[in-house]
Amino acid sequence: MKPLRITLIGGPTALIEIDGFRILTDPTFDAPGAYQLPHVKLEKLSGPALKPEAIGEVDAVLLSHDQHADNLDHSGKDFLPKPIAC
Repeated sequence: MKPLRITLIGGPTALIEIDGFRILTDPTFDAPGAYQLPHVKLEKLSGPALKPEAIGEVDAVLLSHDQHADNLDHSGKDFLPKPIAC
């Protein structure tokens, strides 16, 4: 078995690698900026340590919730795998 490896990408986003299996948590890749929600404004102060193309393929995405842009932003949505028609 290969050792556990966790790469912090920024905010809630991390790449977890376990024995060749790659899991990405809460993909957020947007540049710093503000996200206005109905009752609060969220502000991202720094960008990700890695760009989406540097992540490569992942086996799964663990999304804690998608109600806030600080857990799934615009670039994170673009990163999500697209459905494959069978």
